[in-house]
Amino acid sequence: MLRAIVALILLVNISFSNERLITNEQMQGIADTDEIMDIDPSLIYQNIDPVELSLSSQSVEKSVYIYQPFTLNLVANTDKILDFDMNLTLQSNDITWLNQKPLWSKKAAGVYETSIHLIASSPNADIEAITLTLKRNGMFFQNRTIKPNLPLIKAIKPKGNFANFVGENLEIKMFKSSKFNEYSNLTTIELSSKNGNLTLFNIPGNFEKQGFDTLKGDYKNQSGIYLIISDNNLTNINFSYYNLAKNSFDDINLTINVQDSDLSTQVPLNPKDGEFQLYKEISIYIAIIISLLIFIWQRSYYWLLIAIAFIAYSIHDNKPFSDAKLKANAKVRILPMSNSTIFAIAAKEQNVKIITKNENYTKIILQNQTIGWVDNESIK
Repeated sequence: MLRAIVALILLVNISFSNERLITNEQMQGIADTDEIMDIDPSLIYQNIDPVELSLSSQSVEKSVYIYQPFTLNLVANTDKILDFDMNLTLQSNDITWLNQKPLWSKKAAGVYETSIHLIASSPNADIEAITLTLKRNGMFFQNRTIKPNLPLIKAIKPKGNFANFVGENLEIKMFKSSKFNEYSNLTTIELSSKNGNLTLFNIPGNFEKQGFDTLKGDYKNQSGIYLIISDNNLTNINFSYYNLAKNSFDDINLTINVQDSDLSTQVPLNPKDGEFQLYKEISIYIAIIISLLIFIWQRSYYWLLIAIAFIAYSIHDNKPFSDAKLKANAKVRILPMSNSTIFAIAAKEQNVKIITKNENYTKIILQNQTIGWVDNESIK
């Protein structure tokens, strides 16, 4: 009896085990498909070839003198019809790069071109490498570096007063000297160049400060305002430049003749001066006289108060300058422009007089009687 029970239990277990097992034939019946299960990964992932970036350069000029601008034309082929951010960098010796953010123009699909303008300051000037870096969506993509061929750079035997300018013409359009302070004069020179660049222009001399206050134009034809602060004993300024049209040096001599004691040529020292101001003052004086006459005639103190009010306004209006405080470390500029020459920095807070104001700058008289412009935020 016991043997029969054990045999029955074994038979039941075998039956359940057979029901849970799935054979290969059963598996094929469940997932019947014609798809190939063993797939080559090369059929899923497509290889993308890297961009074959190329960069070439060609000099426009065959030969140039030092301080004479020249041009390199660059052509970049990205080999892809994609848009990139294109960034150029330069490794050079004695080379000044005039347009450090050149614009690229599309020449064909994937082909771009641009021009860079340069000045060599010595016959041994050289560009070791020009590198073009491509970025897409802010991410580095690829770069290419070349060593360009430069034009022949010729030396000139400069004179002692050579101002580092080579061009067909350098014209002095305006020249003026004025008193800067008790010990110095300010000389303003308006320069205009033809087929020459003024970026490296510098007049030899023992000046307190010199440089361009404004400079505009393209890389070959420019004009600008050049400022020189010099000792008030200096009587003339002379310099020379190399004239390409003559293949020789031209000398320029400027005689300093102080014309006024005011720095500014843009607004009068006293902003109250003017034809309108004159008419206004006459009207106020007439109103005062009429008010006093009516007071005497009618014995009315009302008209006396009116006369006193006009007198007080006239005194206040004729006060040429208002008092203010200049903050410490304020930068004092020659002209009311952000790129104007800074000739002084306030070491500490000081009392100043305000001459006039515009949207961004205030014209002041410092304690040493020097006149200049400061940011409006520098005035308390």
